[in-house]
Amino acid sequence: MTLLMVILLAAAAIDGEATNRLIRCIETKDQACLIRELQQPGTDHSAEYLSAASEAYLLLGQNAAAITAIGSALEKKPGDYHLLLQQGRTQQRCGDQLQAIQSFLVAAKAKPPSSEVFYNLGLSFFLLHEFERAGKHFRHAVELDGNNDKAEFMLAVIDIMQSSNEASAQAHLERALALAPENPHYLLHYGVLLAQRNDRERAAAVLEKAVKADPSNPLAHFNLGRLRRQMNDLATARVELEIALRLRPELARAHYQLASVYRALGETKKSEEALQKFAKFKEQDRDDEPVDGPPSYAFREAPVQ
Repeated sequence: MTLLMVILLAAAAIDGEATNRLIRCIETKDQACLIRELQQPGTDHSAEYLSAASEAYLLLGQNAAAITAIGSALEKKPGDYHLLLQQGRTQQRCGDQLQAIQSFLVAAKAKPPSSEVFYNLGLSFFLLHEFERAGKHFRHAVELDGNNDKAEFMLAVIDIMQSSNEASAQAHLERALALAPENPHYLLHYGVLLAQRNDRERAAAVLEKAVKADPSNPLAHFNLGRLRRQMNDLATARVELEIALRLRPELARAHYQLASVYRALGETKKSEEALQKFAKFKEQDRDDEPVDGPPSYAFREAPVQ
């Protein structure tokens, strides 16, 4: 073995260790750890390290650095399907949907078209509010892979947002939940939809599962509390709404519902205080979806290893 080969193997081993350390920091979302690893000396990193670095920069909110890092990874491995997919997702997460779409289209040419590519194309069109084109790509994703629960879920979201077909939305959600029965996003949407369709007992059971699956989501507690108030279970409604407000004190809708619960329980002063808080926060609250913004679960991707 030549000296040059020994040096190259040693450098590769060092880079591999640095990649593994960085991935461990990503898994724990430890910002101090991420910063420390990214500041380690070294310039000629592998594509694997640069892929992990891109994810690390995203976690630190350094979007430009994330895009640069994944671009550098692709320079090391031009045309790599997984890196192209990660580049598209990185651009997607940074809000550049047009560039993301281009990356996904290039990825589609790197190997036979996959459900994963069509799902991500659909998500970028969804984030551009081009719902018809998004739906077309999500349906193609499901055709290519009947186990793509995320595409089924997004088809349900489009149905709900367009108020076009509640029965279709319910069918998509049920298929998504059959594939991922503990997903808190799916459970929350499904519970809210069942409540809207006046299937209250089943809705309550589903929303209770959503709360258990993700106790930190104030909207899960809010929707369960609102439903329990409608079912005249004031004690449970009070508990759930108060939890929602501990998690998000500015959630105006929860203050409004809680005012009604307090009034029904004869707690007039608390009811008035809750109404005052509702008036304070109502302008910054929104009541359009049972979950927050774009589907955050769609962005939970690990770097290429």
